[in-house]
Amino acid sequence: MIWFIVGFLAALGVGLAMMLRSHKSIKEIGLFVTLSCFGCIVWISIFVHHKINPLRWLGWLLDRAGL
Repeated sequence: MIWFIVGFLAALGVGLAMMLRSHKSIKEIGLFVTLSCFGCIVWISIFVHHKINPLRWLGWLLDRAGL
């Protein structure tokens, strides 16, 4: 599992560097990071055999933000 996390962080860094170099908007970069982190959470939950629902977290976050 450690190699998954290292690979994920490396891919996230490369993706962020490419997006920053091409002058993408902050909203687009934020969406990329958010979706990447949700995907990472789902995969880690699969590895540890513990069901985690990131949509519930997203719903909670949207409720707190008042959206």
